[in-house]
Amino acid sequence: MSHLRRYTCVLAAIFFLPVISCRGEINRSVSVSGEEERPYNVYVIQEFWHTGIVFNIADVDPDIWPEIEMYSDRNHIDVGWGDEKFYQAPGIPVHLAARAVLWPTQSVMQIYAFNLPVESAYGSESRKLRIPLTGEQFRELKRYIAESYIHDDDGFPITSEAYGETDHYFLATRKYHLFRTCNTWVARGFREAGLDTRSFLVLNANQLYRRLSRLPGAEFVE
Repeated sequence: MSHLRRYTCVLAAIFFLPVISCRGEINRSVSVSGEEERPYNVYVIQEFWHTGIVFNIADVDPDIWPEIEMYSDRNHIDVGWGDEKFYQAPGIPVHLAARAVLWPTQSVMQIYAFNLPVESAYGSESRKLRIPLTGEQFRELKRYIAESYIHDDDGFPITSEAYGETDHYFLATRKYHLFRTCNTWVARGFREAGLDTRSFLVLNANQLYRRLSRLPGAEFVE
């Protein structure tokens, strides 16, 4: 991905950085008591302008998140969220960035499944924050993801048709705008999972990592 264009004024940076930071190019059976006792590690990943949450697929219960069965042949899944059109457009189209932040737009989830270990699946410039969750927190975070899909009348997730090859982009709930970015969406997921964090005014990745890195057991990994 090309680097972010240098904007000529502070106002442009304020408006466009949140949306640009929310698109991504990615290098490409347990008992209830046991579920409560052992920690479940998830990762918050930032690579280029992509921010997402990475799950171990074997830990995800399809009864809560049915769509996970589409990726049963993979080890991990990276879930991101952003403006439908800008997220999938090639390059960094400024007019789509402006559209995304100036008024509410349709959002999508980007799903990227892979087999490599999380530590080696991303580039050297990426940030990877590992966060241990209790069984209850993990269930609620999975529920948050599952409830972010928009489904058709037959209960199937609706794929985005903004740009041709969109097999891994699904229409998502909640509108995207300047004050609700991919970073806000990630922070909200952890808040709804019951962790002591906030999503209000978490607009860029630095704000997100500052808050999440304070969570108990959170640790950056290489």
